[in-house]
Amino acid sequence: MKYLFFILMGMTIISCRSQTKTDLLPLKFDANLSSFIQKDKELKKGQDPNLGLLSYTTNKLDNYAIGSVKLLTYAFPNGNLADYNNLTLFITDKIKNNYLGFKYNSVNQEETKSILDYLKKTYPDYIQSDKKESGESYFWEISTLNAWIFSYQSISIDKNNNNFFSTDFILVKKGTRMENSKDPKVITIKEYYKMMYPDLLK
Repeated sequence: MKYLFFILMGMTIISCRSQTKTDLLPLKFDANLSSFIQKDKELKKGQDPNLGLLSYTTNKLDNYAIGSVKLLTYAFPNGNLADYNNLTLFITDKIKNNYLGFKYNSVNQEETKSILDYLKKTYPDYIQSDKKESGESYFWEISTLNAWIFSYQSISIDKNNNNFFSTDFILVKKGTRMENSKDPKVITIKEYYKMMYPDLLK
């Protein structure tokens, strides 16, 4: 009977551990992510094509969360090859894996709404632009996190020519410049999005 008890306890502990999610919001900027990266074998090293930031990416998302929203490994039904959820973790340079923020792209319509609802409720001081036809965009400057958060949507089309939203959520350390640059002449991520979304960041 004792052996059965210990077996059940062990299974419960393993089950609880497997359900543990890494919440991306409280991750500390400049913390070294080397051990974290080693644990997640799905993370692939690269560079963000738009921001130029060094990064690790994955589309296996079952171990991650944004606040209370558990992220899902997900591909849009009848979507194209690129229509799947993916996460990018930004790092400082090629030698140090120090954390700079993340980008999360979601094509899951319900998940997107849940993340936006969570962010708006948790951080109610934000700027919003609603273009209607191409989706919504948001900006948060959060002193308590020392972070900028950007969210914007674009229209994607599935194989049946039906429209759906692809939504990006970007959180970066305030002051972060394009391409991991330390040169003050290089624009910041905020300045980049100000050029991209002038109706949001005027």
